[in-house]
Amino acid sequence: MRVGREEYDAAAQTAANVFEAIIKGDSSIARNSFMSECCIFGQTKDRKNIGPYENLLNQIDNSKVDEGFNYRVDVVAIEDTIALVQVLENNYNGNYYTVYLTEMKVDGQWKICSFVYNFNEALSLK
Repeated sequence: MRVGREEYDAAAQTAANVFEAIIKGDSSIARNSFMSECCIFGQTKDRKNIGPYENLLNQIDNSKVDEGFNYRVDVVAIEDTIALVQVLENNYNGNYYTVYLTEMKVDGQWKICSFVYNFNEALSLK
């Protein structure tokens, strides 16, 4: 079923909450954007990052990002109660990432159920 523009905007806002939390160093901005079962999967160089979303929230609260950090949210697809959202992270302390968030509509709200990222080594500072 096709969904209205407001669903795309709401799914994009759910993703944006995470990256605004990163900018402000305040995980409380993003905490309600995640399903309790959400897991993170990714790797930066040889360092794997696999675990619960709380690891990301902890990192947000205990890390700072350079002023040049920015992001772009693209909603790739929505089908009824599921969405795939791509986020391009630029200059996260010299690193560049592509993030894919799988979201699910639960009780009328878009929630992140998986957070998978790719480290773009060619763009990142070595």
